[in-house]
Amino acid sequence: MATIQQAVQVMVDKLVADMNGTTPLSAEEQTLVSNAITRLTDNAKLEQAVVAVAQEHLDESTQLLQQVATSALHNIDTAKAELGGATAELVTRAAKLALLDQIAPLAQQISTAVNQANTAAPKTLFALNNIELPNSHANFRRSTAVLAIYCSDGKSYLTRPSITANSQIEACRLDHIAINETGDSTSILKSSFVYNNAFEQNPETKVFQYGSSAAVPLGLKAQPNDVEFEVVYSTQKTQATTVAEYGGIFVAGQGFTSRTLPKQNLNVQDKYGIATRTSYAHDDVAVLYNNQKHCLVVIDAGTNLVVEKYRDGNHITNVAIMNESQYQDYVNNGDFTTLIFIANTLAQPHGINRYTHVEDALSSYAQNYFGYFGAIGGEVKMAGNKYNAHYLFTAEQKLEPVNYCFTSNSEPYHTAYGPSEGEVNVALERLDGELLGSYYFCSRADNWGYDGGIIATSIQAMNPYSNIGIINEQYLYNRYGLARTCRAI
Repeated sequence: MATIQQAVQVMVDKLVADMNGTTPLSAEEQTLVSNAITRLTDNAKLEQAVVAVAQEHLDESTQLLQQVATSALHNIDTAKAELGGATAELVTRAAKLALLDQIAPLAQQISTAVNQANTAAPKTLFALNNIELPNSHANFRRSTAVLAIYCSDGKSYLTRPSITANSQIEACRLDHIAINETGDSTSILKSSFVYNNAFEQNPETKVFQYGSSAAVPLGLKAQPNDVEFEVVYSTQKTQATTVAEYGGIFVAGQGFTSRTLPKQNLNVQDKYGIATRTSYAHDDVAVLYNNQKHCLVVIDAGTNLVVEKYRDGNHITNVAIMNESQYQDYVNNGDFTTLIFIANTLAQPHGINRYTHVEDALSSYAQNYFGYFGAIGGEVKMAGNKYNAHYLFTAEQKLEPVNYCFTSNSEPYHTAYGPSEGEVNVALERLDGELLGSYYFCSRADNWGYDGGIIATSIQAMNPYSNIGIINEQYLYNRYGLARTCRAI
């Protein structure tokens, strides 16, 4: 009797003949046939079983078929075992891969904790370059007050008021300056002397004392994102101090005639809860800054129209604001920050005396002070005629007020134990409580029996983006004009 292999061979021969015929098999059909032939020719047990059946040896056929089944079951069990092992391995690997999902947030938590610890650790200040003229004469005194705006690129723009008026001496100087991101250079936006017995509509060398100002990041009317800092004045109309003679607000580069008189006592709060100030008091002025258009916004007293003040001029809109409710709705539907101007003359800002708990000028080398400049618990202590003010100008080009919190300890001078010293700790934080930086400075007198200067305001400014700022003890024995740039490390 012919074997399966012989039968297969006959079938192959026939297939070859068909392949050479008019209807050859496709490539896929050839592959299927080839696999089937291989299976048939390789299975000796099956062949023997078929042969046994054909030869009527049923017992032998049954035995052979059982052997085939046993072999198949063994192969299946082996495959199942191998599959089980592979599955277990996959489960193990999947569990390990699942850990990666946990690692990412854990790594972020660790990174956040490290950054918070680094931010909270007080940084020591190292002086870089002087920005004043040191001199023994009191004419070289400079104010410790400041309105500071810290840019995300590390640069800082400061308004530094005068101490007094009516002379071309350093104590009468009103400065608007820029400090670069490395602290190795400063540039002057505008520097003038303050007078109360002279009045220039467009201040070149003389600024009327009864007014306030700020260095403001302003865009152009057609290109609002083209932002540069420009000096903006709040001014009287004439050489007078009364509310009736309040003249309004103008960008220095556009001149006195471009000024806009805000609607009196029409005020709103920005998203930080800080209100505008339009009482017409010369040293208490605050206006809205549009974070989308990069301009100041004033409601014109005569027309009630919204006036946008850019670096290259005014844009008078067709939006009319008739009352406080309309004004607040207008603000709530936009993105605005209240910018508070600082008085043209302010010798020292105010803080709280630790011993008396009375708020007063931070003018003593021997007293200990604490306090803040900013907005905490609904109480705003920013700029005007009493405080310093600090703002961020973020990477998104938005103006944002920050809190500057401080506490100082000063040692009164004595003649028996050597020079005295003082120290101050400062923390900068967002109004929501996020800490931006912590700083420490200690000053020790150079001469026996003297003090280390006015310590409470000695860290006059500090940019938390670049950690570049100003140290200014104002006065040490027989020496004024001490302000210098510094780096915090």
